[in-house]
Amino acid sequence: MRKAAYRIAPASEEFFGLLVCVIFFLSGVVVGTFSARTLSEAGTLALQTSMIGYIDQITMGTYVAPGFLQTLWVTGRVHLLVLFLGFSLLGAFCLPIVAGVRGFYLSFSIAAFIRAFGTGGWLLAFSLFGVVALITVPCFFLLVSQAFSSSANLGKSAIGTGKIQVRELYGRSFRVRTALCTLGMIAAVLVEIYLVPMLVVWTSSFI
Repeated sequence: MRKAAYRIAPASEEFFGLLVCVIFFLSGVVVGTFSARTLSEAGTLALQTSMIGYIDQITMGTYVAPGFLQTLWVTGRVHLLVLFLGFSLLGAFCLPIVAGVRGFYLSFSIAAFIRAFGTGGWLLAFSLFGVVALITVPCFFLLVSQAFSSSANLGKSAIGTGKIQVRELYGRSFRVRTALCTLGMIAAVLVEIYLVPMLVVWTSSFI
């Protein structure tokens, strides 16, 4: 009976944690979108110049893609932080903040490109950020939900309101999800290195 109760509790905590983090993520998206409207003319011009130079490099064949490990670090460092917070007592408090920041930067980047390039910037922004986000954002929330549950149960154990076994908390389900997200991040890195530059050149014709 105790074992059945233990299995139900983490499931509800995962859903609650996911719900809270989604709310913070969406709040970050809203704030990031409106913040992009404050981008100065100088910032907009710098963004346009940088993007045009990037496209020219790809078109002329002089663009050198960053290395796999460098791209993996840039793409997956937030996910690594989420994984780490799953082993921390403070994870349940910090994860919603991380989700909010993630939503802010994603939406700000997209909105800034639309501000700089007009409505044609939608496709360009999707090529730069959206394609990879289709992989990384689901992985992010998959890790967030389990990290929130793990951290919350660690907190309960620490204050004596619940007895949690580490092998149950970080068992097969935890390892399988982490492995799936790791594969997802590797796929996202490959897309970032090999597919995104081609999409950027194609979508640049619409601006």
